[in-house]
Amino acid sequence: MGSKRFELDVTLRVAFLALSAMLLGVLLVGTDYRATTLLLGLAILAQVGGLLRRVTATNRELARFLTAIAHSDFSQTFAQRGRGGGFDELGEAFTAVAERFRATRADTEKQADYLNAVLEHVPVALAEVWPDGRVRLLNNAGRRLLGPEDLTRRSADGRSLAEALRELKPGARQLLRVAPGQHGGALQLTVAATQLTLAGEPRLLVSLQNIGADLDATEVRAWQDLVRVLTHEMMNSLTPVASLTRTARAMLEDLRDRVADRPDLREEVADAEQAIDTVARRSDGLLRFVERYRQFTAVPRPQLQRLRLREMVERLQRLMGPALAEKGIVFEVLILPPTLELLADADLVEQTLINLMKNAVEAMQGQPEPRLRLTAHLDETGRVLVTVADTGPGIPPEIADKIFVPFFTTKREGSGVGLSLARQVMLAHGGSISAAAAEGGGSAFTLRF
Repeated sequence: MGSKRFELDVTLRVAFLALSAMLLGVLLVGTDYRATTLLLGLAILAQVGGLLRRVTATNRELARFLTAIAHSDFSQTFAQRGRGGGFDELGEAFTAVAERFRATRADTEKQADYLNAVLEHVPVALAEVWPDGRVRLLNNAGRRLLGPEDLTRRSADGRSLAEALRELKPGARQLLRVAPGQHGGALQLTVAATQLTLAGEPRLLVSLQNIGADLDATEVRAWQDLVRVLTHEMMNSLTPVASLTRTARAMLEDLRDRVADRPDLREEVADAEQAIDTVARRSDGLLRFVERYRQFTAVPRPQLQRLRLREMVERLQRLMGPALAEKGIVFEVLILPPTLELLADADLVEQTLINLMKNAVEAMQGQPEPRLRLTAHLDETGRVLVTVADTGPGIPPEIADKIFVPFFTTKREGSGVGLSLARQVMLAHGGSISAAAAEGGGSAFTLRF
């Protein structure tokens, strides 16, 4: 209906323009009315202009509509109310199409926002490798896992982590050991690669999972099972030995009274008593030895509560301060922020810190200007880090990987259980413990919660 009105309007305009042109010709040929001829000529020009505007209005609106679509500008309106000639219907059609584009774009943006939210919150660390060699972390899990450092600065199996990811083939799975970085400890990563094509450009999607905690937990459980079996068998054997030695000692004491008047037998009884005493002392020592190792399998389940680290450290200062002062050790504490809190078991964490501080004190024996430093802060990923650092000789590189192995010790009187228990405590809290060289010398043990 609108198109017919437009055609009628154009037809009338053309007809009226033709009549005006004929009348102008008559006036120019047959009359001397110059003023009338001039006015009629101006009227014809006005009619031509109006006809051109009427005819090109549709093209202008179409061009404006296409330009808005090309620039994703859906804020414009195309209403043509009151212009008639089908422009009302044209404006409504353009507006309807623009509204549809606007709705489609809004849905697309919502879908993109949803996918980005899923990507950011998925618990698996993701990275992408571009054809030009760029490597980029894609989500929060990746940034929490590897920290804010450039991946070219993290070492993995003798090369940079970025280089190791570039060497992955689509469909490949690999185990990478990542060395400690400035903002993170050592990691055991299992990585898997998948080939994607986005907008005609190939990319490699890489998933990274830290299985270090799982490996440590599995190792600890294996040690616990082994120790549980060994201690059970040893206790079964040692307990009757200790009991029999006590019985034999009592019998020898009774026999000694009976042979008091027999010098030759008294010497033999005395020798037997010494032998029984030796066996008794050794069996009691073995029982204490086994009992210490049984502690390795007796770490209780953490009772988590909100702790203020400042208050915990103050308790440690009151407990350890006199002994440290007696040995001339300077004890420094730095907690940032001072109100830093931790969700943990107070008893287990305090005992772990006490063990680390005692180890540090033993390591600094004979060192000039011994200094013990306890620091606590949040790293870039929001995790609480507590570090105990000393100015001792440090950890020799050849045993750095063994210090958390149960029963490994370099101390003459050590049991090799302390650091293993510390690792168990941290694993029970969902965290980890690591050792590194301290700034200025010595060693630093870091608890990551």
